[in-house]
Amino acid sequence: MKTRYIAITDIYRKKLKPWAEIDDIQSLVRLLLYSNDIEIEGLIASTSCFYKKGGNQKDLNVILDVIQAYEKVKPNLDIHASEYPEADYLRSISCVGIPEYGKEPGKGFANERYNNNPGVNRIIEAVDKEDARPVWIGLWGGANTLAQAIWKIRTTRDEVDFNKFLSKLRIYGISDQDSSSGWLREMFGNKLFYIVSPSLGSFKGTENYVLTTWPGISGDNSRHGSCDGKTPGGFKGARADMISKEWLRKNIVSHGPYGKKYPLPVFIMEGDSPAFMGLIPNGLNEPEHPEYGGWGGRYEFYQPDKEQFCVEEKNPIWTNANDTVHGIDGSIYTSPQATIWRWREEFQHDFAARMDWTIESNYNKANHPPIVKLNHDSAITVKAGEHINLDAQASVDPDGDTLSFHWFYYKEAGDYIGNINIENCNTATAQFQAPQIPEDRRSLTLHIILKVTDSGIPPITRYQRVLVIVKD
Repeated sequence: MKTRYIAITDIYRKKLKPWAEIDDIQSLVRLLLYSNDIEIEGLIASTSCFYKKGGNQKDLNVILDVIQAYEKVKPNLDIHASEYPEADYLRSISCVGIPEYGKEPGKGFANERYNNNPGVNRIIEAVDKEDARPVWIGLWGGANTLAQAIWKIRTTRDEVDFNKFLSKLRIYGISDQDSSSGWLREMFGNKLFYIVSPSLGSFKGTENYVLTTWPGISGDNSRHGSCDGKTPGGFKGARADMISKEWLRKNIVSHGPYGKKYPLPVFIMEGDSPAFMGLIPNGLNEPEHPEYGGWGGRYEFYQPDKEQFCVEEKNPIWTNANDTVHGIDGSIYTSPQATIWRWREEFQHDFAARMDWTIESNYNKANHPPIVKLNHDSAITVKAGEHINLDAQASVDPDGDTLSFHWFYYKEAGDYIGNINIENCNTATAQFQAPQIPEDRRSLTLHIILKVTDSGIPPITRYQRVLVIVKD
């Protein structure tokens, strides 16, 4: 079942150094390539602390320009995968949000003046639709258009309907880029599903981006990047070559009319893409479980203290969690940003493969993802000390490529802090022994991840998560 998605973006073509909202264009180019897997229901041009005069027709035209390029390559995309939406549909759900910076209630949001704003209405229409699936809101910029939609519902409907509305929202913020996001969490945080690394909703808040998760997408050489989640100046351990201008020119920009719409980075590449990358159905991502980890990072549910993020949160939120990862340099790194960059090789290859689809009209001349199949359930209950057999021999590749297998224990996603030794971890069949349960526990939860990569060019990876419950 596809995930429903609305992007609220402070998209802006003009280059602004040292920051640049052209990274929103980059993220939009990537997003539309996954529009067959993610049901996009809104593309809303809005404002942020970096672009306070956004939310106008010129910004909407930037979105429409990317859609026009998408329309040119859609016939090729349709050869390689089904269910890509028509360009006219994407145009119909694109609109402007509130053309005023979300400074405080009454100024930029929580104001009757904006009750009929197109972006506000787009959000409400999507949430009100007779569809039980939640609506994910990606905040690539400020949250004031969303805040206005929620304020409008609060002031025009009863408590039951208001709570129903909130219950259908899933929010992923790329930090806080105006004051409305903090207001939302302060007012309704105990009712909202909200993923964010909090920050001051102003330009000054960029000083704390080093504490956040999302720079793991490409912050290797940025002041926002961090090896330990505390110290600024970038991080090591990831495939830095796969976010370089040289790699992007070769694999993205050079690929026909659609690739030409992808601007090379001025500061950080695709800072907003983590707001949807965890929704891609790759076998690893579990959108309703941010604590499981995936391409959009891993998050835990708790109430952070002010010392951690320099802002006060009154309610628990889904926020920073650490992963410990072996870098390509052989060193070990522990940080929130590692929860994203640990998957970079796979998500960049996946992106490159889809860009190949845009220029290749012959199915047999492009690569396609392997199909991972287990010969057992993906959730199993076992006894402590039991020997477990893992089997993915039924996995196939649509192109007939050779498949490589790798099983590993994703320690941080579960609640067992010990190590799990997986025998024959690089074959289709592997084995491990369930650990003993500590005296103060009644059960354990383990996450065993299978990574299957084909031999195509570029290689594409798909996953299968095996959830193991260990009981006495």
